[in-house]
Amino acid sequence: MSDSYAEVIVHDEKDAKGKQLAVCLILVTLVLLICGAMFQPLIFMLGIVMLPVSFSALKNRYREYEYLLAADELDISVVKNKSKRKKLATYALSEMQCMAPVRSHRLDSFHSNPQLHVHDYSSGNEEHTIYSMIFASQGALQEVKVEPTEAMLREVKKHYASIVFSE
Repeated sequence: MSDSYAEVIVHDEKDAKGKQLAVCLILVTLVLLICGAMFQPLIFMLGIVMLPVSFSALKNRYREYEYLLAADELDISVVKNKSKRKKLATYALSEMQCMAPVRSHRLDSFHSNPQLHVHDYSSGNEEHTIYSMIFASQGALQEVKVEPTEAMLREVKKHYASIVFSE
């Protein structure tokens, strides 16, 4: 698979709880600052301490996943705030057992395995086409959820047509 190359960037939309937490922290900080300024200096100092906590909660809210298919490997990285990149995982496509949409019945036999580890690198948006890739490496079974483009699907299907399904 030496001539294969595809790159995909997907915005992470599934962190709703994190956004709610950030809003709550900001509101608590504002209440502490206002009440402390009006009534109690100790509460105001607590509000001052909460400022960096609130800022750090907002700091890493924007995330993107980047898939890089090169040769026989799928590299997955996370990009935070469009500036910090961290490599999360590398998967060898030669170890892939199956690739199908997440709701496909072809994945049922894998989902019944209690030792299946799930890694979700998709946007979480139900309207997008999310695929599950099942990898068996070193005796461990892993499900990797991704949102491939048509070009990436074509490249994987070109070399692994018997285990890639798009039903």
